[in-house]
Amino acid sequence: DDVREQAVWALGNIAGDSPPCRDLVLQAGAMHPLLQQLHQGSKLSMLRNATWTLSNFCRGKPQPDFDIVRHSLATLSQLIFSPDEEVLTDACWALSYLSDGPNEKIQAVIEAGVCRRLV
Repeated sequence: DDVREQAVWALGNIAGDSPPCRDLVLQAGAMHPLLQQLHQGSKLSMLRNATWTLSNFCRGKPQPDFDIVRHSLATLSQLIFSPDEEVLTDACWALSYLSDGPNEKIQAVIEAGVCRRLV
């Protein structure tokens, strides 16, 4: 578990360095394995690290390939109900990054069912 958590943290650091680094991480297929770490049985430290990493996957200009990051919407729609302030904050930041753009992106975030909780 510790090694997985450290790997998640490392991916978040790489992705957070710059948009080209983020894109390399995403193109290498890191999104799906990351999302697998975000389930109810995960330790709080893993949830915090993985949500922070997920927000880094969604952050930056130019924006990441929406076809890759849109897969995080279902997970984010669950994370925004976390009682943990750090998880909640990073999940909200991720949703903010995902909704920054044209109407299609905003609509995808709305269709994820997050608006009621955010308001």
